[in-house]
Amino acid sequence: MPWPLAAVYVSGAFELLGALGILVPRLRQAAGNGLFALTIAVTPANVYMWQHPDLFPGVSPNALSMRLVLQVMLLVCIWVSTRTPAPAAAHITCQDVGR
Repeated sequence: MPWPLAAVYVSGAFELLGALGILVPRLRQAAGNGLFALTIAVTPANVYMWQHPDLFPGVSPNALSMRLVLQVMLLVCIWVSTRTPAPAAAHITCQDVGR
């Protein structure tokens, strides 16, 4: 990539836009989709850092490993927190049918 620092700033700007979008109920799911995709898009860079810790002496190998675990947890949090709740009718149980 010719401008790696520009990619960092652009992805950071999109992260901030996604965070703001989550605050607006009408935009929450779309913002979550964008944040989920962005997180997936940066995963190869994090895996590369984990595979080549010698290239990043300022970061401990344990921190690089934890980063991948936290990234998976972040994906789960983004997905769960930005899904639109199902309508109440979708929560009918077998006990409710007989009533």
